[in-house]
Amino acid sequence: MPGKRARRHFSQLSEFERGLITGMKTAGWSTRRVAGQVDRSECAIRNCWEQWTRGGTHARKTGSGATRKTTRREDRRIVREALVNPTVTRSTKRADVGALQLFHKQFPDTLQKQILNPSAFSVHSL
Repeated sequence: MPGKRARRHFSQLSEFERGLITGMKTAGWSTRRVAGQVDRSECAIRNCWEQWTRGGTHARKTGSGATRKTTRREDRRIVREALVNPTVTRSTKRADVGALQLFHKQFPDTLQKQILNPSAFSVHSL
């Protein structure tokens, strides 16, 4: 098929591209013409236009995606542990962080005392 050029690999439509698509379609351009102009598939153009006409917006929903398994604080601790001991697996680190948090939830007074007086809780071998 002459005149058919190869498309680039898949990537999300940027806000700019979504704006271009809605502008061109609003101006009456055909789906094929818009697809050629922004170098995207006709299906991507149709999906974007349908989303615009049905929902009235072309922006992606915020908060879409997987829910967090760890907090940011846990993430920082995992990274710090990985730098100290790079041979331990991620699941082991996550389990260690979870166990530590469980301990602190069950014994908050102990944690507070340990912070104020760490020498009282240190374990020395005799």
